[in-house]
Amino acid sequence: MRWALAMAVVAALVVPAAAHQSSIKYVDITVDGAAARVALTVAPPDVNEGIGLAADAQPTVGEVLAAAVAARTAAYVRGWLALTAAGQPCVAGEARARPDPDGKFVVVEWTATCAAAIEVLRVDLGRFFALDQRHEAIVTMHAPGKHGEPSIARVATPVLELRAGAEASFVAWIGYGMDHIYGGLDHVCFVLALLLVVVLVRTPEGWQVRSLWPTLRATAAIITGFTLAHSVSLIAASLGWIALPSRLVESLIAASIVYTAIENTVVPDVRWRFAMTVGFGLIHGLGFASMLAELLPAEDVLLPLIGFNVGVEVGQLTIVVVALPVFAGIARWLGASRYRRTALVVAAVPLVLIGLKWLVERVFDLPPLFGM
Repeated sequence: MRWALAMAVVAALVVPAAAHQSSIKYVDITVDGAAARVALTVAPPDVNEGIGLAADAQPTVGEVLAAAVAARTAAYVRGWLALTAAGQPCVAGEARARPDPDGKFVVVEWTATCAAAIEVLRVDLGRFFALDQRHEAIVTMHAPGKHGEPSIARVATPVLELRAGAEASFVAWIGYGMDHIYGGLDHVCFVLALLLVVVLVRTPEGWQVRSLWPTLRATAAIITGFTLAHSVSLIAASLGWIALPSRLVESLIAASIVYTAIENTVVPDVRWRFAMTVGFGLIHGLGFASMLAELLPAEDVLLPLIGFNVGVEVGQLTIVVVALPVFAGIARWLGASRYRRTALVVAAVPLVLIGLKWLVERVFDLPPLFGM
């Protein structure tokens, strides 16, 4: 009974993290007088309903931009977003759809005309969230000569009021970093895989459960190594000092989850764990940078960069605060031997499966497998 309950707790922490990855979309709005130029970036499957495909279909960018359906794709996406200024709805013009520079997403663009010069724009994304409640939208409104403040819309807060010329504060950038951690479940899975084994230590007498302070020291060493590594690569990539193909980076991130989860079940206390964490941390930092590139202003990047990185660390620490006591408690309850033979294996299964799924998708540039 004790074994079954402990396994249920481990699974309750690991499985949801491995199974659900939110879908982040980008909405860029550029205002000039009474005109608002909109660019909304979506994944091809998001337009299935609008072009008559099955809900679980996985069309390519080329298929949703084919001559026969491109206009329907554009009109359908345009209908997700309603703009209002000075209490009057803005009139949306004709929408056009094109591929994004990487050829993986669809960008739908149109111009909305409002009744007067735009000072505050009300952006309603309610129809957008009707598609999938896991969606998040990062909405940025630019004014002439200014990079606007990104705002995050979710199913619980689908309506935003944006002020022309508003720029993001340091606190706002911290929030974006935290959101990236919570929305980027590949990073969460990797951190969980690291934490699973810090509660164990191999001694001459065999495997033992670490006491409180040794556990905290081991956790601090691993998390500090990961933090320093991904901070270095995040800053370097964001400043243009390092550039690797995003497909390669995302594939390596998925591989890091698979490797770490398997290693946990084979040799949980390897001597090179710190070095491995630093190496994988450098890769994860490049992954953070790919998302940040969509948000950073063209100039004055230092403050946003620091704020975003602080937010990533805060988000990461909340994962540690929640997960570490649970793993430590289960290890002490089961004992080191049973924790190693059972809990680590139960946790490894979903981590390996979702890591392999992401790895296959990213290496072969496939749409999401199994509809998730």
